Amino acid sequence: MMLKSDNLLITEISEEDSSEILEIYNSNKRFLVTHLDKSKLDQDWLIEELEKMRKMNYKTFKIIELSSNRVIGFIDLKLHEESYLSLLMIHNSYKSKGYGKEAYALLEEHFRNEKVRNVRIDVVYDYDNSVMQFWVDRGFNKVKNIQLQWDDQYLGAAMMKKAL
Repeated sequence: MMLKSDNLLITEISEEDSSEILEIYNSNKRFLVTHLDKSKLDQDWLIEELEKMRKMNYKTFKIIELSSNRVIGFIDLKLHEESYLSLLMIHNSYKSKGYGKEAYALLEEHFRNEKVRNVRIDVVYDYDNSVMQFWVDRGFNKVKNIQLQWDDQYLGAAMMKKAL
């Protein structure tokens, strides 16, 4: 998959992208503490996480800002008739500039072209209210409350879906 807009390029990551993906994770300190109970991640954690995701048929894509040719975010997803968007993360320095909205718009266009019928996301409670609002603004609706497990953490979350 390769998606492009005037500002962004979304394409599958390669091994050479791991340091940039790690930097994006580590730029989001509040996310790390809330979701993983860690203040910083290392390369070993990232390699293990990416391998776990691959084994579960997830793909990871980098988000490149075209004007700087810099990786500013990444996406983890599983593409099916009901696709699961596990994570869309933007580097903290690039937040609130519309990149998340633009990246999701590109993804949704791709989903529609691939005949995806529904998109599911899980939004962790007690993290950041603006994240929930971001997804509501994209047309997602809460389906139910769930317990989400990531590493050793169990997190209360809202399962949200959007019909396409």
